[in-house]
Amino acid sequence: MGKHSKSSSQAASPEEEMHLPTAPGWMVTFGDMSGLLMAFFVLMLAFSSVQKESFEKAISSFQQAMGILPYGQSMIKFEQVPGIRLSPPLPPKEIMKRIRAASYLAGLKGDVSVMQVKEGIRITIQSPILFDSGKSLLRPDAEPVLDELIKILKDNPNSVVIEGHTDNIPINTSEFHSNWELSTARAISVTRYFFEKGNLEAKRFTVAGYAEYHPVASNDTPEDRQKNRRVEILLKNIEPADVSKS
Repeated sequence: MGKHSKSSSQAASPEEEMHLPTAPGWMVTFGDMSGLLMAFFVLMLAFSSVQKESFEKAISSFQQAMGILPYGQSMIKFEQVPGIRLSPPLPPKEIMKRIRAASYLAGLKGDVSVMQVKEGIRITIQSPILFDSGKSLLRPDAEPVLDELIKILKDNPNSVVIEGHTDNIPINTSEFHSNWELSTARAISVTRYFFEKGNLEAKRFTVAGYAEYHPVASNDTPEDRQKNRRVEILLKNIEPADVSKS
């Protein structure tokens, strides 16, 4: 070799290093892109973990608000939930006691009678307390008794039969052509009061008009005819199936 040749062990000069072979440009770009993608997925993973934790906290808060706890426990007491009854309905004696008390306080002791019968509890209200003669417009005199009945019916699922009765004196007015119509209209007026004032379910009620054909007295005297002019409200006995629905 000539004297100007370089040894194979001699290091390259800086100028020569600039011309050494390097990686292709696409590999550099690919490496940068891979690094960015890795950073992106790391951030997504971290974000997902945070979201999952937040989601689980939200679900837990919702479950507690709804009274749902692990292992079938509940933080809501049943007595706080409307429509769920833990105590039994009022016994007949208590219902009768409350109606009699309301009648006494309203000054209607002699005009309202309550008795227990085979079918349930029968309340009899004399018509002069409820209606003017020959009319079906409800008077305010008996409202305290009807209001007490509304309270009882809201707390108990009794079915109710409301019956209108008249004496045997015929009626023929522009409003009513017979005692059938008068007795039925009076029963409807009482029923409508329960609907409008108490917001009670219509399906619980049955309305009947018996005219003069179910008397409780002879109709021979004014006093007896007055006894026959009445509205009877039957609170039917509560069946086990009714209690379970209350």
